[in-house]
Amino acid sequence: MAFRSLPPLHALRGFEASARLLSFTRAAEELHVTQGAVSRQISDLEAFLRVRLFDRFVRRIELTAEGASYFRTVGSILAELDEATVMLAKAEQAEHHLHVSMLPTIASFWLMPRLHLFTEANPGVQVHFSSLIEPVNLQKQDIDVAIRVGRLPGRHYDPLQPRISLMMAEEWDGIHADELFEDVLIPVCSQELLDRHGGISAPADLLRYPLLHVSSRRNAWPDWMRANGVKWREHVSSSPAFGHFFMSIEAARNSRGVAIVPEILLDHYEGREQLVRPLPQRISSAGAYYLLVRQDKLKDPFVKRFRDWIVSQARECYQ
Repeated sequence: MAFRSLPPLHALRGFEASARLLSFTRAAEELHVTQGAVSRQISDLEAFLRVRLFDRFVRRIELTAEGASYFRTVGSILAELDEATVMLAKAEQAEHHLHVSMLPTIASFWLMPRLHLFTEANPGVQVHFSSLIEPVNLQKQDIDVAIRVGRLPGRHYDPLQPRISLMMAEEWDGIHADELFEDVLIPVCSQELLDRHGGISAPADLLRYPLLHVSSRRNAWPDWMRANGVKWREHVSSSPAFGHFFMSIEAARNSRGVAIVPEILLDHYEGREQLVRPLPQRISSAGAYYLLVRQDKLKDPFVKRFRDWIVSQARECYQ
């Protein structure tokens, strides 16, 4: 919209102060300008309006009838503008809360060590976490964004890719998903375990080792073996199972067996130098790690800041 009928905006403040105080001198003092500057603003405004706003006397000024009517309108508009500006500034300075639901291991290994970068850049935003692997319901739960691993509905996956049995969301209507990381499964173990069992040169050699499972991803080892052309022996499934990947990684570091873990977790595990990757194979699962946001929250300024930041952090991992 073009506001062609608006007067010189710089003159309105001079007019409002002069009309309220009935003094060009006092208006100039309030606005921290010279009396001559205020006089010129009033003259410019009267020339634009083609109306005399003040009657000027030797030691005083008075509003004309037209000036008084205009003052009531201008004063009201400037007061509303001032109030809106103050409220916006307060809203920007107020503390805002972001509720983030994350998988426990990705939160501990990847996000928490770098979260200070976001909070330092956004001091008014408080990030609250809940660590869960259950499917999220962004429509009903008090959650702004979530990080989950799994399959996107409607996307085709190679049947040879390791399965991810976890569901990411209970409802997908109105959900936007940003891919953060591939789910690439990597076998890892300690050098001590390799020395004890005679080394690994091919995927089938892993069947001689105790294989560590994660209860939420019980298909990881069988599917990884199948993708590498190795027939799975069912008795191997009796090997230890842990509740989370960080538990299986710790068990591998302590020489209890070979763990199979997502590469993104291994890359950000503090004790990774105490682990070895005995094989070069990289097998991507039928799914990935995603940031889930309700579409109607994508324009929320604080959700947008967090989303932009976390997506950029994820991209840096691949550079």
